[in-house]
Amino acid sequence: LTVSLGRRRALAAGAASAAVGSLVVTSGALASALALIVAGSALLGAGGAAVMLCRYAAAETVSEPMRAKAMASVLTATTVGAVAGPNLLAPASRAAADLGLPALGGAYVFGAAAFALMAVVLAAGPRGAAAGARAAEADAEAASTASAAPGLTVLALSNLVMVAVMTMAPVQMEHAGGHLGGIGLMVSVHIAGMFAPSPVSARLVGRLGARRAAALAGLVMAASCTLAAADAHSTAALTAAMALLGAGWNLGLVSGSALLTASLPREVRLRREGLGEVVMGVAAALGGLACGPLVAVGGYPALAACGAVAAALVPGLVGRLDQRV
Repeated sequence: LTVSLGRRRALAAGAASAAVGSLVVTSGALASALALIVAGSALLGAGGAAVMLCRYAAAETVSEPMRAKAMASVLTATTVGAVAGPNLLAPASRAAADLGLPALGGAYVFGAAAFALMAVVLAAGPRGAAAGARAAEADAEAASTASAAPGLTVLALSNLVMVAVMTMAPVQMEHAGGHLGGIGLMVSVHIAGMFAPSPVSARLVGRLGARRAAALAGLVMAASCTLAAADAHSTAALTAAMALLGAGWNLGLVSGSALLTASLPREVRLRREGLGEVVMGVAAALGGLACGPLVAVGGYPALAACGAVAAALVPGLVGRLDQRV
C-alpha cells in the first residue's frame, strides 16, 4: 500500500481498519458473538501495525544519521498513549453503560473514535511520494535476505523474549501472593520501560552504532530475565526485572529497526519495514504460544531462564550475520 499510495494513505488505511474493527468487537459483545469479537480484534491489530510503522515515517523525514532519533521520538510519544490508555478504562466503561452498551465495550468505542481521528489526520496531509514502478526491480536487485538478517534477528528475538517472559509475569506474581494493585504497577512499569527510554536508546545507537547497541540490548534483556528467574517470588524483584526487560526491548527495537533499514533506497526500505513488522508479529505469537507450556512444565523460573538464553544469543548472532553481509 505504501508503494502504490504513499505512506500517509497506507497508514490511514491501517487506522481506518482498526476503527472498523473496534466497532465490530463492540457489535460482537452486544450479540455475544465470539466470531465477531475475534474478527474485529484482527482488524484492530492493523491499527497497532500502523502505529508502529509511524516510526519509519518519522525516520524518512530526516537524514540518515538522525533516523534513530526520529524513530525514538515516535516511540516516546507512544508512551503518552500507553500510560493514559488504561486510565481511560473506567470513564469509558461508565459512558458505555449510559449508552446501553456492555461496560467493557466502552474502551472499544473510544478506540474507534481515536483510530478514526488518526485516519483523518493522516489522510488529510499531502500524499507522500509512491515508490513507483521500479520498486519491484529495485527490491530484487538490492534487498537480499542476507543483508536483512541482522536487523530481523534483533527484532525477532527482542519481541520473542519480551512477549514470552512478560505474558506470564502477572500470573507468576499472582501465584506468589501479589495483589492486583501490585500486578497493575508491574505492568505499568514494564510499559513505561518499553517506550520511555527511547531518547536514550537513540543516543546509544548514535554513539555505539546500531550493531553494538543491538548487542547491548540482548545483554540487558538477558540480565532482566536472569533476575526474574533468580527471584521470581519477590514482587519487587519481578517488577524491577520487567522494567529492565522493557528497556532492553526498546533498545532492541530502535537498533534493530536502524539495522534493518540503514543506507537503503526508499523502495527497498518500504519492503524491509513491512517484513520487520511481520517477523516481530510471528515472534510474538510464538512467544505467547510457548510461554504457557514452559511454565506448566518447569515453572516461571524455567521460562525466564529460557528467555535469558535467547536474549544472550543476540550479540553473537548479530556479529556473525553482520560479517556475512
